[in-house]
Amino acid sequence: MTANPSGCRICGIDEREHARRWSKSVGWHKWTPPTQAQILRRMQDRRTARSTR
Repeated sequence: MTANPSGCRICGIDEREHARRWSKSVGWHKWTPPTQAQILRRMQDRRTARSTR
């Protein structure tokens, strides 16, 4: 499963479901908006995953 394009910059979880989450790379964190590059890459990953089904 691929991350939501507008999901958290760190973990990819949607803002609505996020609250505070743990990540090995940064520890506890709040939802942080993704960069434009992350959004583009996630959209491309989702398109690739869809076409390989």
